[in-house]
Amino acid sequence: MTTSVLSVRNLTKRFGTFTAVDDVSFELAAGSSLGIVGESGSGKTTVARMVIGLEQPSSGGISCCGNDRSQPSRSTRARRKRAGEAQIVFQDPYSSLDPRHTIRQALTEAVALHHTGTPATVRARVGELAEMVALDERLLGSLPAQLSGGQRQRVAIARALGANPRVLVLDEAVAALDVSIQAQVLNLLADVRAATGISYVFITHDLAVVRQVTEYSLVMAQGRVVEQGPTDELLGNPRHPYTRALLESVPRPGWIPSRRTVAPASVAG
Repeated sequence: MTTSVLSVRNLTKRFGTFTAVDDVSFELAAGSSLGIVGESGSGKTTVARMVIGLEQPSSGGISCCGNDRSQPSRSTRARRKRAGEAQIVFQDPYSSLDPRHTIRQALTEAVALHHTGTPATVRARVGELAEMVALDERLLGSLPAQLSGGQRQRVAIARALGANPRVLVLDEAVAALDVSIQAQVLNLLADVRAATGISYVFITHDLAVVRQVTEYSLVMAQGRVVEQGPTDELLGNPRHPYTRALLESVPRPGWIPSRRTVAPASVAG
């Protein structure tokens, strides 16, 4: 990859004696989309939290937009600058939305925090974000409880984009949605990337999502990267037994569930 907007080097995270992430490295090119795949407990979400700054690495380096992000931001100004480089969208945004605020108020707050323009320019930017994620005027006046899961996720995406980040981390962002709504949100994200040049990191267990929206992927197991490469090659010709086991577990016509073919102890080799 060239012109990296995000560079992760030998990233490790320990919680006491437990190593959640072990020597993970990757590059994210400007305008590209990278997938981090693995089962629950593989360490992929911990990687996402370190990239965003919600967890501090035990060792290793993170550089975003040319700035070292390995250590926590100490000041409000530094935290705001970091938020302008990378944002995250979680699986269920409902708990992060103030139930007393309308969607317009939530987006206005996010935009105003990162922009120094007049109230008119803030309103205009809120309108642009709403249009970008297909939120109409009626929905902008709604409270979070009045929206569907897919609509709330559109709000979460719009709010994250309000900071004008260069990198958007999506942590199982479509996992809780119906398949048809998943497709709508993924198409929306593809349109946003084409329009803005933003880069994505998709954290997911869903290989169909990875195949649809990423160019390069990592497969994680027990905190380590066991395989990585261009997504089409990785999914079309997997080399590691763990990756093959993940692919074999995907339901398909005539599929019959069977026992796990890769023992947990064998994926670290």
